[in-house]
Amino acid sequence: MYELVSPVKPLVVLKYLSVLVMGAGAMLLVPLIVALYFGEYSIAGTYTVIGTSIIFLGYLFHRLLPDGELEWKEALIIAAIIFPFAAFLSAIPFTLSTGMPFLDAFFEAVSGVTTTGLSVAPATVGPAFLFARSWLQWVGGIGIIIIILMVFIPPGTSAHRLYAINSPETPLRPGVTATAKVLVQIYCLLTAISFIILFAGGMPLFDAVCHALSAVSTGGFSTQPESAAGFSGLTIPFLITLSCLMGAFNFSLYPRLIENKLAIFSDIQFRYFLVFAVIGILLLFFTLAGKTTPTEGLSISVFQAFSALSTAGFSTVDIGTLPDGSKAVLTALMWVGGSVGSTAGGIKILRLIILLKVVHLVFIRYFLPREALTPLKVKDEVIETEMVYNILTFVFLYSLVLIVSSFIFMLHGFSLDNSIFEVSSALGTVGLSCGITSAAMPALLKGVLIIDMLLGRIEIIPLFILLFPRTWVKR
Repeated sequence: MYELVSPVKPLVVLKYLSVLVMGAGAMLLVPLIVALYFGEYSIAGTYTVIGTSIIFLGYLFHRLLPDGELEWKEALIIAAIIFPFAAFLSAIPFTLSTGMPFLDAFFEAVSGVTTTGLSVAPATVGPAFLFARSWLQWVGGIGIIIIILMVFIPPGTSAHRLYAINSPETPLRPGVTATAKVLVQIYCLLTAISFIILFAGGMPLFDAVCHALSAVSTGGFSTQPESAAGFSGLTIPFLITLSCLMGAFNFSLYPRLIENKLAIFSDIQFRYFLVFAVIGILLLFFTLAGKTTPTEGLSISVFQAFSALSTAGFSTVDIGTLPDGSKAVLTALMWVGGSVGSTAGGIKILRLIILLKVVHLVFIRYFLPREALTPLKVKDEVIETEMVYNILTFVFLYSLVLIVSSFIFMLHGFSLDNSIFEVSSALGTVGLSCGITSAAMPALLKGVLIIDMLLGRIEIIPLFILLFPRTWVKR
């Protein structure tokens, strides 16, 4: 509890960060294949130079810095640093290949690595850029640290702490390295399934690749300026929804499905997800009544409810044209988010379940003797008091960031509902926009959304600890 009384060891942080830098450099080499395929040779050269330079610098630091075991605070610091740092590295080829201002390129990279999907990119970007940002979402979806654990970091205490910070669930295998491998295998399989169904459903090859990467990661970047609305018919939006849902459910469910096909229905997060989705669809349909035909209203309601709740952020309609009531429903769904242990953002369903159990327990206590023991349980698992404190702290900070960020947008002349919607989309790493996010947006508001996206992906507390003075200086 009092570990932060002693400050972090910067050299240890840099040692493990150098490994992650090598991984980020390797990540940048993948888009050059697409650039070569489409004949964008200057862009391929940019990715080659930057990627290899980053790998070399990471390797150099790794060899020069002394070894050491990570403590929890160092693992938290690395979790807070790696996402903005990876976005910074990715923004360099973005700005060099498109001519975008660096702030816009950094915004796009943060939106990618946090799996948000808000965009300020021009409509004239080429296929290498479109693939690169979808690829960035795919890597950010599973978690950069998980991939690095599988490849670079040997098993041990440091690996365990890095895994626990990035994915606090019980490991699927006895070792965290083995668990990381299983998670990546599941992720790759889901991505392959998504690509197959999208391509078989009529989506062009390149579009299917990009959408598979951004859908399973619940990222939301599309190759079409109109997002899913750029594809005619209902088949492709339906298949995109299936792909998003595969990423929004707890990954630990998939190994259990092999043994029992009905195991998914025993998962409490899955059941609550369906409840929230049904409520959202009905409310959206009600708010659209009289403004669209029943068939069109149902189509919009189903797609957008799942898109908001899974935090994927694809759209089949211009969100800015929806009634205020519809935007309010979508905002609430973006707050909820997907399952813990998935690629989705938001507050997460398991946290909300625990909070509902706390409220229920408070009322039940009034009907019981004062000395009665009433442990807080979710199914058969007892929830420790420390976890409740952590959840309450997270929800409070989440709400505080939402209020402050929305207020800044309101000071710039945007309405309350649109301000809350846009900030909720960034903080929930969703990517739906009511029309505020654009290249013409003031630099301050871009900065606010960048911070919100990072806070939403890192989940606030690690980033706050990074800025906590006692983290670095002993008082």
